[in-house]
Amino acid sequence: MTTRVKHVNELRLLDVIIIGAGPAGNLAALNIAKAGFSVEVYDWRTKIGDKLCTGIIGHSCFKEFPPAENDIYRSSSSANIVSPSGKTYLINHRNPQAYVINRISYVKSFADKAIQLGAIYRLNEKVISIDISDSKVSVISETKAGNHTANCKAVIIATGFGSPLLKMAGLGNGGHKNFLTGCQTTVSTDGLSRPTVFLGSNIGRGSFGWLVPTQNNEALLGLATSRKLNGDMDNLTKLLKSKGYYNKIESPQRKWGIPVKPSTPTYSQRALSIGDAAGLTKPTTGGGIYYSLLSGQLAAKTLIQALNQGDLSSKQLKPYESEWKKILNNEIKLGNIARGIFESLRDSQIDFLISKLMTDDVRKDVLEATGVSFDWHGRIINSAFMHSVFGKYLSLVTPELEEKSADIKSKGPIEVA
Repeated sequence: MTTRVKHVNELRLLDVIIIGAGPAGNLAALNIAKAGFSVEVYDWRTKIGDKLCTGIIGHSCFKEFPPAENDIYRSSSSANIVSPSGKTYLINHRNPQAYVINRISYVKSFADKAIQLGAIYRLNEKVISIDISDSKVSVISETKAGNHTANCKAVIIATGFGSPLLKMAGLGNGGHKNFLTGCQTTVSTDGLSRPTVFLGSNIGRGSFGWLVPTQNNEALLGLATSRKLNGDMDNLTKLLKSKGYYNKIESPQRKWGIPVKPSTPTYSQRALSIGDAAGLTKPTTGGGIYYSLLSGQLAAKTLIQALNQGDLSSKQLKPYESEWKKILNNEIKLGNIARGIFESLRDSQIDFLISKLMTDDVRKDVLEATGVSFDWHGRIINSAFMHSVFGKYLSLVTPELEEKSADIKSKGPIEVA
């Protein structure tokens, strides 16, 4: 992509600077530029969208933010779950529930559209300082030619997990205390047909592993854990190799942090945080593309209204947080309850619960029912906890569930236009 780079006169006041060219930052840039405001996007990377991720989106994301046909590796209406004892269960739907995409190309597509509308991208520039005053935001970045300063009316932090810029902007950074560590590599396979999820302490206590087919007989092999890796990824690759799941490792292991709780406040005077920087991911899987796009869309809407009114106060920007909470807060809360229970279970308990969950009646009611969505895990969690049969098994294995039953009432997502 040809990136428009422009040295900004320090006296010029841009409307918005966005720090981070991921899905959240790029969609926010696109919508802000579409509204006619000046926007610049900074990213320390040289390639837009080149961030570790499994690259799976659900049907809601696919429908609301459709990828180009060339960016779709495959759709999937089924998945395998391998229990700690090694038994494989199949979940099957009539229609596709998930799409494996080329994340880099998909994320870049939003940036390309933003550039066409006048957004400027400054790649290979790391923002090192933000200073917010009553009249402007000053942003300092490192370039090959030295430090560069730009001034703007408002800033959006879309840097991903654990950025020190959040504190500089007066935004919450509590997410660095609640996170998963993801680790992933690429492997070659013999035509893997569907995603497979692996559970059990042989993967890592409180962890789950995955093998997701992409294209050309390749797959992404990885795991996510709330504990230190301690060789878990090496154990997983050895285990799956010994069972013939893949032929050869094709890339080095890479790891990244995944927040699982929101870092509030996500608004302050002249500043918003979005996506992973705001801690907006699915606690169950760590997936963040859809939540990032939703938050980028909501942030742009709030900022456009504030810019039109000439008021960038904290009070004026607060509706952004109110809106994402209406849509995501209950989902994230349910996801964290479910994850906490999962992490407390022994292998024998996981085996027992999966065997009950995968009986025909329960599986059809909970996992294969109409309305089940890969994007909205709260519905699945709620159905499992409240199921007349499976709910009793859950209470038997985890007695503390009774104390949390009042919290496990999913109202479902609110659709975003």
